[in-house]
Amino acid sequence: MHFLFAVVLFVLVAQPAVATEPTWTSLKTKAGISLSYRYNPELEVKASAFYPGKPESFLLLLKDTKSVRRWLKQSEDAKLLEGSTESHWKVYTRFQSVWPVSPRDMVTCADVIRKMKSLLVQISDCSDLVPETKDYVRIRDVKAVWTLTPKDQGFDMQYQGSAHPGGELPKWLVKQLTLSSLRASFVAFKTELKRPAYQAKTTQANR
Repeated sequence: MHFLFAVVLFVLVAQPAVATEPTWTSLKTKAGISLSYRYNPELEVKASAFYPGKPESFLLLLKDTKSVRRWLKQSEDAKLLEGSTESHWKVYTRFQSVWPVSPRDMVTCADVIRKMKSLLVQISDCSDLVPETKDYVRIRDVKAVWTLTPKDQGFDMQYQGSAHPGGELPKWLVKQLTLSSLRASFVAFKTELKRPAYQAKTTQANR
């Protein structure tokens, strides 16, 4: 009996501890936009909001690199790279410098996936597609997912992502700039998604 108890105790102790994911810290919801963040171990952020219209309109906006300066804070410009298609596109984006941060750039790939009733846009790092330059610090390890779920009179949009900003920046500054930029983008979407150009071409996003 004592031997059996010892064996059971050994098995229990030997089991690997289940790693618990870091908890999210939520910020105050403003204008219907909720934000939260955590370190896992890099800064990871989430945002969500409801928008009128159809999810496909956002796909057109996201792919329209000429619009990036209107909704992506501190962006300088962006361009589609060769090999982009309707459901997979590659984008090179440059960001202006804001003291004490040096100019940044990043190269990302976006893949559109239909999952049940939702549209997912998975963003991944494609840095190898464009050589680095001495004038810009490369943002790397970009991982993000946009989830667009149809609802009555519109759709819910959720974003979750992380990236390594490159260089040596204090964590508090990275968090401040990232959350500020994310909130600004979600606010700008309220105006951008109403533009006739995206509404008129909505059906094309399904091709």
